[in-house]
Amino acid sequence: GGGPLLTLWRKVQGQPGATAPPRASGRQIAVSGAMSFLGIGAVSGIHFGLCDASDATLVLGSFGATAVLVYGAPSLPFSQPRNVIGGHVL
Repeated sequence: GGGPLLTLWRKVQGQPGATAPPRASGRQIAVSGAMSFLGIGAVSGIHFGLCDASDATLVLGSFGATAVLVYGAPSLPFSQPRNVIGGHVL
């Protein structure tokens, strides 16, 4: 009971007694950031090497989001090759 806002608030608060997942090490964070930067830079370089400056520029945003998933949380189902490649093909 309590309506949808109260239900949402309870979900935001989480389970009683639940703990957060372990924090990533500084090395993992640095490698993730560097790989994301290089990956997005490579896609950007290929894009501007093959297209005019105005063609398909919005494609870079989806690749940026994918880079965050793949390098930041590689074990999640969303970061697996089938989902990444399939999502971009669609």
